[in-house]
Amino acid sequence: MRLLPFAVFLVILPFPGTVALRLLALAAGLAVCAWTWHKSGFPQVPARNALLFWAGCALLSLATAIDPAYSLGEIKNEIGYAMAAYLGFIALTRTREDAAFFVKALILGSLALAGFGLWEQFSVGSAYWKEGGIAGGSGSYTTYLLALLPVLLWAGCVLPHRQRWSLVTGLIALQLIVAALAGQRAFWLVFALQALLALYLLRARGFIAISASRVWTIAVAALILSALLVVGSTAKRDTVPWTQDPRLTTWPAVAARILEQPLAGKGFGREIMKKAYPDLLSAKYPAVWHAHNLFLNYGMAMGIPGILAIVLIFFTLLRTFWKLSRAEDRVIAMAGICGVLLVTGVIARNLANDFFQRDLALLFWSIAGMLLGYARHAANAPSAPDTKKADLAGA
Repeated sequence: MRLLPFAVFLVILPFPGTVALRLLALAAGLAVCAWTWHKSGFPQVPARNALLFWAGCALLSLATAIDPAYSLGEIKNEIGYAMAAYLGFIALTRTREDAAFFVKALILGSLALAGFGLWEQFSVGSAYWKEGGIAGGSGSYTTYLLALLPVLLWAGCVLPHRQRWSLVTGLIALQLIVAALAGQRAFWLVFALQALLALYLLRARGFIAISASRVWTIAVAALILSALLVVGSTAKRDTVPWTQDPRLTTWPAVAARILEQPLAGKGFGREIMKKAYPDLLSAKYPAVWHAHNLFLNYGMAMGIPGILAIVLIFFTLLRTFWKLSRAEDRVIAMAGICGVLLVTGVIARNLANDFFQRDLALLFWSIAGMLLGYARHAANAPSAPDTKKADLAGA
């Protein structure tokens, strides 16, 4: 029962229009966490100093914000709620059974979302993804998958079912089919990166035993397949060619504005370009109302300190997960590998867009907290084997 609120939170998180229920589940989960902290103390927080620096930069941006009320609301949503989820999952993911329960909730939500996506695709009879449907837009859905797929890999270690690896393979195959229907070319580039990194880490950490020549064969095949899917996605969606992409002209203009006042931004929030620099907007490409790059958006919001803050967070988490991937305990090591894939996927996906907000940011912090919470408790458990205890306090 203590895990139920956060399990509900994970199930409904990717569905559009569930904000009120999502926050209610988050609040209920935090009430459980408060009791846990009262009994056993407040946990160590991985990347603590980087997170404090991030929050400090966001609050300081209010001094030069073009719309302080908007920026304050965004700080509440993107930092306040995100850190509540992060701390909550760190506190409550204590055992393998806890991890399995949360993984099942994520799988249940992903199956429901995939089902709605497939139903909407085939009931309408259109070759295009239904952008305003129950399953959400194609960009948000495929970004959701890039965070979900590492968790499905971890499910092969934490689920109790004997046929769990067959289940994992089937779930990944299903989600890749839905991703192909969504037609987002960026997804395949990032997924190829995650797949190759997973292949390297699983082999290096002793989870799979294959020869170097076979690794190269698989890697080349994955790259060729990804390239074909990128071409297919471009043709399906009638996407603007790379050479004519409006982001190529927007990025230099945004960088120039950041350098005009490198230490002060225009206030926290993704809508800052639209509010502070309306001259950068294009009537021909109305979708480019922000920089379509996470780091440039942070630069406009908080200046170069904001860029440094988000880079430091990702670096600290990546370093922590990399250390965990070397653990002797196989479940902890797999948690580390999946964490590396999670952070890498989120960074790569948001280089040409910015989905690191609202439900997708909450998903990232929830999964990161889940992986780190399990690793911390498992490494400190008296019955754990002689596992190398990684320092999860962060920099």
